[in-house]
Amino acid sequence: MVKYSLNLTEKNTNQQYRYTVDLEQHYEDQPTIFFTPTVCNKIKNELESQSNSEINDMHLQTIIKTWIQDIKEGYRDSRIILDLPVTNHQNIHNLKELGNQEIPPFIYPDLSDIEPKIGALPPLDFS
Repeated sequence: MVKYSLNLTEKNTNQQYRYTVDLEQHYEDQPTIFFTPTVCNKIKNELESQSNSEINDMHLQTIIKTWIQDIKEGYRDSRIILDLPVTNHQNIHNLKELGNQEIPPFIYPDLSDIEPKIGALPPLDFS
């Protein structure tokens, strides 16, 4: 078994997070077989817990594609830089943002220039 590692660097903070897997020979030759949805979900959860950031499906797809390509080319260390949004699941229930509760001022329309033309229900002239 050979160890392959992924080094994820967060773009804004330059913090690095590492995930390592042991691959057997047949997975080294065809790494797409190894990265099942279960393995991908495990990678996602581990990196999210290390970084306290949210890794969405697009980020995960980028990570897995890069890692598969690097394994195919024979690299044992893969590096990727992503801009990850920070999540703080512990304090989400304490959020007390009420937003802007101020009622905007009412703008009254100027109807003084509107006059009917001919007929019982005439079309209005807005000029």
